[in-house]
Amino acid sequence: MQLYFVFSLIIQLFFAVHAGKTGRYWWIFIILFFPIAGSIVYFFVEYLPESQIESKIKKAIKTSPAKNIKQLQRNLNITDSFHNRLDLAKAYAQAGQHQQAIDLLEKCLAGTYANDRHILEGLVICYYHKGNFEKALQYLSTLEESTKEKIPENILLIKTTIFEESGNDTRALEEYEAILKRYSGPETMCRYALLLKKNRQSEKAKNLFEQLTQKAELYPSQYKLQKKWVKIAKKELKNMQ
Repeated sequence: MQLYFVFSLIIQLFFAVHAGKTGRYWWIFIILFFPIAGSIVYFFVEYLPESQIESKIKKAIKTSPAKNIKQLQRNLNITDSFHNRLDLAKAYAQAGQHQQAIDLLEKCLAGTYANDRHILEGLVICYYHKGNFEKALQYLSTLEESTKEKIPENILLIKTTIFEESGNDTRALEEYEAILKRYSGPETMCRYALLLKKNRQSEKAKNLFEQLTQKAELYPSQYKLQKKWVKIAKKELKNMQ
């Protein structure tokens, strides 16, 4: 019984300290008042998801893009299949070799895969990064017409960025508004707020900055990889005071 008490106390203290270090202060009270149940819930809700994210990041850092591309190229040379071409295209895109990725993706875009959403998304991203906005919008239009599934937020953000970079703020604002009806990602909120501020819609911009910072404080683990946008929002709010 004594051993069980000591073990549960160690677990309780470990998670309480972790919660304090990561800014999850409200969890400390839950863990202290409900030692076993609180620790278990904290493990599954906060600690485990965060550990998995960090593990994926470390694995991605350790993997050499050049080495990965070389191996995938060997696989394609041995078997020229759709999946091998797609895997190599993804590796090229991740390495910033967008033209090589485009060449492979456009070869994949045929037959039963003529409107494949993953290929179309890849082409939108690659053409955008190459600066070919016309082709990026062309493939994005095809994607919107051919799928009934929700288009990812990062793909929709490309459209708003293209209009914004082209000087069409009116259209960009409309697109941001449309995205926020489906998503509420920190990048979307922050970019939209910055454009609103630029177009002298300060109150609306301030409201979005405040929403973003409040969400980041309430859900720190979910916003851990979005520090850039949270930092910008806080700076903008400070300047608006």
